[in-house]
Amino acid sequence: MKRVWLIAALLAVAVAYGVAIAETPTAPAPRAVPARFVAPPVHSTLEVFVLTSTRPLHLRITAGYNGQTLDTAWRQRMKKLFDFCDRDNDGTLSEKELLLTFTDQGLVQLLANGFYQIGIGSRPQLRDIDQDGDGKVAFEEFLAAYPRSAAQMLRPQPALPDSINHTAVTQALFQLIDTNNDGRLTPEEVQNVEKLLFSRDKDEDECLTVQELLPSLFDPVYGQPIGRRTPAAPDPTKQTVLVFEANQVPDTLTMHILQRYDRNGDLELTRAESGWDEATFQQLDSDTNGRLDAQELDRWRTGEPDLEVSLIIAESAGDCVAKVGNEKAAMARGLTFKSVEPGRLMVQVDRQTIDLWAFTPLLPSQQTSLKQQYSSLFTQVAGSKDHLVEADLTGPNAVRYQFLRVIFDPADRNGDGKLTKEEFDAYFDLHDSFRHLSLSLTPAVQTPSLFQLLDENRDGRLSVRELRRAWPRLVALEDPDAKVITQRIIQPTIHFRLTRTLERFYSINQAGVYNPNPTQVIVPTQGPLWFRKMDRNGDGDLSRAEFLGTAEEFAAIDTDGDGLISLREAEAWDQKMRPQQKNNNK
Repeated sequence: MKRVWLIAALLAVAVAYGVAIAETPTAPAPRAVPARFVAPPVHSTLEVFVLTSTRPLHLRITAGYNGQTLDTAWRQRMKKLFDFCDRDNDGTLSEKELLLTFTDQGLVQLLANGFYQIGIGSRPQLRDIDQDGDGKVAFEEFLAAYPRSAAQMLRPQPALPDSINHTAVTQALFQLIDTNNDGRLTPEEVQNVEKLLFSRDKDEDECLTVQELLPSLFDPVYGQPIGRRTPAAPDPTKQTVLVFEANQVPDTLTMHILQRYDRNGDLELTRAESGWDEATFQQLDSDTNGRLDAQELDRWRTGEPDLEVSLIIAESAGDCVAKVGNEKAAMARGLTFKSVEPGRLMVQVDRQTIDLWAFTPLLPSQQTSLKQQYSSLFTQVAGSKDHLVEADLTGPNAVRYQFLRVIFDPADRNGDGKLTKEEFDAYFDLHDSFRHLSLSLTPAVQTPSLFQLLDENRDGRLSVRELRRAWPRLVALEDPDAKVITQRIIQPTIHFRLTRTLERFYSINQAGVYNPNPTQVIVPTQGPLWFRKMDRNGDGDLSRAEFLGTAEEFAAIDTDGDGLISLREAEAWDQKMRPQQKNNNK
C-alpha cells in the first residue's frame, strides 16, 4: 500500500512540474551557448563630428577593403588561419590543433604593428570555446575566441595638430603688404608687393622665402622652424575634430557643442548660432520656439548624419573609392562635394574644406614582408637542403636559431618532423595576410598660411609672377564683389585619411612645415635651351637681370611688356627666329 502511494505521489510531482516521462531515455538537450561566445562584431563605421567655424557637422564614415566589408575580409583571413591549423582537414580543430593557432593578443599586435610575437597572450582552450561540447572546435566557435583582434580592423587615430607656424608667417606677409596697417588689403597694396620683394630678397634671386620674410621663425641653433621642435599641446576644449566608434558617441558632446556655438551664454542655440539650414533646424526645434535646448540638440547627436561617406581601400590607388551615400540630403543641407581623384573627395561646408581620402601609396609600402625578413635565416640553417629538422637547430648556434625552434611545430603543417621551405613560406604568408588588414582613420587640421596660398608651384619661394597674381588668387576666396581682402580667407582644411594601419605615417603631409633652405632650384625642362640656361632661379620666367642679351632684344621678346619673358614668349620668339637662322646658315 505504501509503495502504491509513493508511486502516485511521484507521478503527481512529475505532472505538477511538467516533467516528461518516457519509456526510453532521451538524448540530453544541447547546452545553451553563452553570450560571450557570439562571434565578435567587426565595426566598419565611425561617427565623426567636425566643429567648423560656422556650424557643427556630423559625418558617418564607413570603411571597406578591396571591395569587401571589413567583416567579410576579417572572416576570410580567420578562415585561412583556421584551415592552416586544421592538419587533418576534417573541418574542425582538435585540442592539439588549437595549440598551433595564433593568440588573440598576438593578432592584435600583428594588426597594429605588423609583427607577430610568439608567446604573447594565451591560445584559445578547447574547454573554453567548445560551445556544443562535442570535443571539437568549429569555425564559428573559433571565430568567437578573437574579440580583441576583431576590434582592430578599424582604428581611429588621434587628430594630428595644426602647425603653430602658420599664424606667424601669415601675419608677417600680411603686414608687409598692408602698408597702412588697417587690416585690409586693397588692389593697390597687393600690386605694390612686387616692389617690397626686393627689400627682403637677401640672396638677390628675385624670389622671397619664408626665412627672408621672417628670420625669427627659425631656430638659430638647429636651423629649422621652431614650431616643429616644440609643438603646442592641443587644447581639448577647442578640438575641431572628434571621432567615435559606432554607437559610442557620448552624451557630453551635446554640451560641448552648446559651449562652442552659444554666443550669448543662454545654453540654447538659435538658427544663426547653429549655422544649420532652415529645414534641419525646424526638424530639431520640437517646441517651435526658435531655439534649441540641450534635449532638442541631443536629437541631432543621435540622429542621421549630415553626410554619409564610404571610403574603400584597394591595392592600387586608382581602385580606391570615396563616395557620398546621401547626396541629395547632404546638398539640401548646404554641402557641396567634388571628386578630386579616385578615392578622394573634397567637401565644402561654407568656407570650410573637408578632404576625405582612401589613401594607398603610389609606390609599394616600404614594409618588407615577414617572409622576406626570415627567409635568409632559413637559408643559413638549411644550406643546400630544402628542409630543416630540429637537430639542425641545436648545438653551438642554438641561441641564434631559437626563433626557428619556436615556430617549427606551427610551421611544419604535415607534422612529419621536417620543415620545408614551402611550409616555411606558407606560414609567413599567413602572417603577411593579416599585416595590411587593419585600417586606420587619421584626422588632421591644416591651416595654410598666406605664403602657401600664393606659392603656386610649391617650391617654398614667391616669384615675381606669383606676387603679380596675388590679387586674383586671394580675392576669389573673399565674398563676391569684395573690394578688399581680409585674413578671414585663411581657413583650415580638415583632412581624413583612411589607410592601412602600417602606412598611416605616410598619409599626411603637414602643411606649413617650412624649410629654411628651400629645395634646390628646379632646372626648367621646357622651352628653348637658351631660355632654360638663363632662368637661374628656376621660376619659369626671365627677368631683365637674368637675360644676357641687350635691352632691345629683351623688349622684342617680351611682347606684353610686363618686364618678364615667359615660357610662351620664349617659344614664340624661338619659332620666329628659326627660319632666319636657317637662311643665315645657307
